[in-house]
Amino acid sequence: MTAPDQSATTEREDRPSRRRFLATFGAIASASTAGCGDLLPGGGSGDSNGPNEVIVENATASAAEIAVHVTDADGGTLFGHVFALGPGRIASRDGIEVTPARIRAFTPDGVSHAWEYDPDLPIEFECEPKDVGLTLREDAIEPWYDC
Repeated sequence: MTAPDQSATTEREDRPSRRRFLATFGAIASASTAGCGDLLPGGGSGDSNGPNEVIVENATASAAEIAVHVTDADGGTLFGHVFALGPGRIASRDGIEVTPARIRAFTPDGVSHAWEYDPDLPIEFECEPKDVGLTLREDAIEPWYDC
């Protein structure tokens, strides 16, 4: 009887992570339509003026801590947070209310990447500022943007 109980416990522990994953992508999808509606004449309800998100994905096989620091053109901090993620997990936080200038992400293991904020997304992603995303790989951090 122990094995079935452990299996049930493992499934229950996995469910919140799947829900969080789906909720995160549901929020991104909602933001891409709701947040962009204000840019169209007569569009939008005015409720999408909140901050955009910083989204971090751990695409490694190990748990990781990923620090993210976002600054404006004057070097002032717009967002700073350390994400602690299990392998294959994704998380997000609201954080950017104005257009950032520079993003820096790094891990305690020495993997890091710094880049200028310069999203080049197709026209259907017209929103400002865009969500800042990054994916941690074994030896690199890959930046990306979303709406």
